[in-house]
Amino acid sequence: MRDLMELLCDYLTLEDKRTRGVTLTAAQHGRWLTLQKALPGTGMAPGPGPEKERVEDGALVELTANGRFDAARLMGVSRDGLRIRIHQPLRLGTQTLVRVIAEGPRTEYVYPCVVSWCDGHVMGLCFDGRPVRGLLVRSDAGDWQCPLNLQTGWGVRAQSARA
Repeated sequence: MRDLMELLCDYLTLEDKRTRGVTLTAAQHGRWLTLQKALPGTGMAPGPGPEKERVEDGALVELTANGRFDAARLMGVSRDGLRIRIHQPLRLGTQTLVRVIAEGPRTEYVYPCVVSWCDGHVMGLCFDGRPVRGLLVRSDAGDWQCPLNLQTGWGVRAQSARA
C-alpha cells in the first residue's frame, strides 16, 4: 500500500506542476513519464468494480464529508482517481479530502478529490489538486477522529467536541 501511495503522490505532484505551467527538469519529466506508464488510468476516476467485490474488501481511509469526517474503504486506485465504498455517499461534484495512512514508516497521504460518479455505496473520485504527504512521528499525530480538547477560559473545562 505504501509503495502505491508513494508512486501516486509523486505522479500527482509532478502532474500538478505541469498543470500550473511549471517546467519540469529532465529528471522530473522522465519520472513523470515513467509513473504515467506504471500507474493505470483512463482520464477518469476508476469505474465500478467487479460484481464479486465484497463490502469488507479494500483499505480503510478517512474523508471529509458534509462537515464531518467519515470512514470509507479504498477499493480501486488509478492515476486519475479513487474508487471508494462509503456508508453515506456524497453528492456528485462534492469536493473532499481523502486521507490514507500507510505503515513502515507511518506516513499520511491526503488527496484532494471531487466526486465524479456514484452507484449505491460506491463512489468514483477524481483527483483535484496537489496531494500532501507527511511522516507521522507520534502514534496519534494525525488521528482525525480524536476528541478536540477545547477550553474557553470559563469554568473548569469546556465540553470536548469530536472532529
